[in-house]
Amino acid sequence: MDQIVSLPKAAIFDLDDTLAESFQPPTRAMIDRLLKLLEHMPVAILSAAGYPRIEAQFLDFLAISPHINRFFVFPNSASQCYVREETGWRLEYSLSLTLEERTAIKTAIEESIAETGVIEPHPKYSPEIIDRDAQVALTAIGLYASEEDKVAWDPDQSKRKHLMSALQTRIPNFEIRIGGKTTIDITHKGINKAYGVTWLSKRLGYKPEEMLYVGDAFYEGGNDAVVIPTGIETRSVIGPQETAIIIDQVLALCTVQK
Repeated sequence: MDQIVSLPKAAIFDLDDTLAESFQPPTRAMIDRLLKLLEHMPVAILSAAGYPRIEAQFLDFLAISPHINRFFVFPNSASQCYVREETGWRLEYSLSLTLEERTAIKTAIEESIAETGVIEPHPKYSPEIIDRDAQVALTAIGLYASEEDKVAWDPDQSKRKHLMSALQTRIPNFEIRIGGKTTIDITHKGINKAYGVTWLSKRLGYKPEEMLYVGDAFYEGGNDAVVIPTGIETRSVIGPQETAIIIDQVLALCTVQK
């Protein structure tokens, strides 16, 4: 992990396996780091997770910041954006999928699972298809499988790459990305984390290369890898412990450059 040597004007973070362990709430120490970072710059969460989970795990705790109006939330792989106003959080945009599109995606997922056979019967868990209106997600062994089982299921992403290939044949006009340890996320074509980076860059008036993005899925097909062509500075982490180190480096630069 490279040292942060120049102070970014804004910081963007993935959620699962970046700000927190997969599908777990962040630690109090991580919340405190985000509060400190907000004192110096705009901060965003850009995640395949849905808004309700981000709200419950982060926003209720971050709301104490006097700078909360410069915190941005991009759930469902940037197919939505929430901004803070005096009365609370407002949906700035939502690039929803139609009912017909979501139905076609779910059918394609079921057919691809049957064709590839990569999701074998599990004694404790089963795949789930999650419909979040603006995104449809497949979790291959369910949302609440143990961390040990998630890590073991597809460590090299080969199973999900096989599934992606089958899905791309059936629904080529949608964005299909690998996220987390067991998931595949599907949105409108071109709506991905790069879209969120570009939107925030324009909103803040900063060039992408003046901002920092931290995530764990920079491998081929990973949902963080798409931000690289925007020019944003990136850091790849393997968990929240490394993210904490990066935030501490940025905070140290804030102190030096006051």
